[in-house]
Amino acid sequence: MESARTSLKEGFPRKKIKLPDLALHMLMQDSAPQLVDWVLHHRALGIEAITVHGDGANTQATKLAQALADAGLITFSPTNRPGLANARSREISVQEKALQAETDARREYFLWLQPDDFLVIDAGAGRLEDLVAGLSTVPDLISLTMQIAGGSGQARFADAPLPTRFTRGTGGATGPLFLGVPLRTIFRPGMARALQTARPKLKAKYIRRKEPVTWLNGAGEDVAERYLEKGWLAMPDKPGLGLAHVISFMAQDKETFLLRHTGSGETLPFMTPEHLKGTIQRYYKLNFAMAEMGPFGAGPQDLQETRAAFLAGHPEIARLHAEVIAEFSGRLERLLAVQDPKAAKIVAAFLAGANITLDSFDWPVPFGALTTPPILSEAQSAWAERLVRTEDQPEAEEEAEEQIWADADDGPDSETPAPARADKAVIAAPAWLSDLRLSGQAHGFYHSMPNYACTYVARSREHLLISFDNLASVRENPVSRQPWGYDFVRKENWSHLGVLSYVPGWFRDVNLHTYLRSLRDSGFFEQFEQVTMFGTSMGGYGAAAFSSLAPGCRVAAFSPQSTLSPRLAGWDPRYPTGKRADWAGHFSDAAEEARSASQVWLFYDPAVPMDRRHVERFTSPNVVRVPLRYADHKTALMLRNGRVLSAVMRDIATGKASLATLMKHYRACRTLPDYVEGLRARAQRSGGAPRLARLERALKQIG
Repeated sequence: MESARTSLKEGFPRKKIKLPDLALHMLMQDSAPQLVDWVLHHRALGIEAITVHGDGANTQATKLAQALADAGLITFSPTNRPGLANARSREISVQEKALQAETDARREYFLWLQPDDFLVIDAGAGRLEDLVAGLSTVPDLISLTMQIAGGSGQARFADAPLPTRFTRGTGGATGPLFLGVPLRTIFRPGMARALQTARPKLKAKYIRRKEPVTWLNGAGEDVAERYLEKGWLAMPDKPGLGLAHVISFMAQDKETFLLRHTGSGETLPFMTPEHLKGTIQRYYKLNFAMAEMGPFGAGPQDLQETRAAFLAGHPEIARLHAEVIAEFSGRLERLLAVQDPKAAKIVAAFLAGANITLDSFDWPVPFGALTTPPILSEAQSAWAERLVRTEDQPEAEEEAEEQIWADADDGPDSETPAPARADKAVIAAPAWLSDLRLSGQAHGFYHSMPNYACTYVARSREHLLISFDNLASVRENPVSRQPWGYDFVRKENWSHLGVLSYVPGWFRDVNLHTYLRSLRDSGFFEQFEQVTMFGTSMGGYGAAAFSSLAPGCRVAAFSPQSTLSPRLAGWDPRYPTGKRADWAGHFSDAAEEARSASQVWLFYDPAVPMDRRHVERFTSPNVVRVPLRYADHKTALMLRNGRVLSAVMRDIATGKASLATLMKHYRACRTLPDYVEGLRARAQRSGGAPRLARLERALKQIG
């Protein structure tokens, strides 16, 4: 890093760096027993700006983290969203805030580690400055190979530093690697538009090579070409080792893995069969023990002696650390005391290494009991399998995101479903069914009714998105189809309830109404922190009409009908099949049903008279009308073609939307052919040939 460039990148001056201005962030995951070791290790490397984000696992963990902050070793940021069920939403929120904070602070470099990750400098004396000295240029990013440690045959928790307990994993510090392994990346925060656990998402100008990127690996090798264009794994033939790497103790011992994935509060949950089975399966997927990992850095300190000396000099931290260990050491006994005997027997067999049959996971779940949450991520459950691929997929550019809305065409509506194409009939299963069947972890269901169905995939409890089909969906192959927006919700890792319609009946069906009310009465919607209903045209009506099932939900309705009741909307001559449905009874007037929602976002083109009149029937104060001129009845399609539909839905679901931000998104659509044709038609109507000529000149000037 002795050579320096003088150009600016996102406001960060290139300069000679002796000791990098590196901010290290970590989010606790019921990991308090190893917190002292983790902090002491990274302080010993020379990292002074360490921020630990709390998870609210229990009072002992929070008090220990606060004590370390009071001693000046870390900055501690407690959470207002504690608990295992909030893990995913907590991570998303914390990563977003951390990246923004370090960008605003003009920090030189940023590193996000998991609580099981230990950065190891293999050069020199094993300090950060030794890594700097080993690099030949000033990098923008340094992607470090992860050596993943397995349980090394240990089943029970012990209060000892992790590197002394778990010594076998995916390979040694100098290789060879036996698997393709993930990365942890040090990077300039101003270059990232978002942060994921394994990597930053770079801004589009870097992905498109409009700005140069200096990207190195842990051996100091240039990997920009690979990581900009290809996968995000360190491959066995190019391990990228020599100067630095990361050891990740993901599996640890069986007891620790089970406890950290079950619950940690004063009241421990009842383990469902699905959760216990999934947790055990996940442990074995992550329990790599292929080779000795080698020394813990160049010239490692005696971690046990380092910790002992530190605790001797900080008696209050020593006392709180002991309380953390006592709570964790006694938790398994407390947990098993509230479990079904079959579950307790399986846990004992798991710890003993005995065989467990799949039919053992079968016991009743008490009604109303506090239970373990669903597995948080399908991606997590399949992650270990992805490690062994020889080549990962390239990171998609921003433009590709909108391809997941390929079925966003909501107009013009057709009353007659088209026959399914023969070439699509060969698809074995829709994506939601594949997710439930093949992930091994996801929870969900499929409920079939005459003419309608509901499919549910559980991923996390912070967000449930409920989609309602449009008429274009009705025309799709009934075998391979999936709910509207399914790929978007899946990508966001949110739970999804899809209401499928096989007829153009506007959801006017007593069986469907009864089933959706039964979900409400069972408390299904209440288990989620936030519910968002969405759809376009017929689906937009459904999203607003059924929002009363989940008071406080958010609604995103694109070109919706408020009702097709002849009594209330006899002025709308469209959709004859829908008008023939029975509009008596529940959910017949979406404008009234939507009054109990927290926010109702209605997207429409004011120049479409029937759409405008439907939107004007929504008069409650929770309604925000979003006029999309020149979109016609295709508001969702216009947003999708402008590559902003995902951003719009993301803002609404997460509560970040405002009329100003949504209209700002819509500005990206002003150069679309449909939008321009709308401008031309308006110019012709309002000013004739002279105004149209002026418009054409203006369009040429802006390209």
